Amino acid sequence: MLRKLSLALVVGLCFVGNALAHSPEDVAARCADRVEQVVERATNAAMDETHECVRRINALQDQGRHEAARKLAQQCINNATQRTQNAVGYVNEICDECIEVLLRLDAPQLARRINHLCDEAVETLRVILHREKTAILDALED
Repeated sequence: MLRKLSLALVVGLCFVGNALAHSPEDVAARCADRVEQVVERATNAAMDETHECVRRINALQDQGRHEAARKLAQQCINNATQRTQNAVGYVNEICDECIEVLLRLDAPQLARRINHLCDEAVETLRVILHREKTAILDALED
């Protein structure tokens, strides 16, 4: 809780302080960049972790340890779900702060664009999670 509060305060100070020195377009661009960075990091982590989980599941199955493979698959899915929830939460925090700052700067159209970008980012994260789960479950069926 304290971490989230500290993060919100730092993000808020960065955006509000910087908003005074930058145009609404600059603020929106920085917000978009930050959201895209979160999605990119989450995508890379998903690819790496899914690859490693599938490799380990296959190795367990090759050893005839099917129950261990199922448990590992469940653990991998739980980890992927938690990572996605964290990324979605972070995107939402960034977006809420950005939209608030843009509205204070009297830039409602840019705020709507950022809101749309954020909705797309969250949907992308959910699609990635779905693909991860599918790949992990498919590995169990092989």
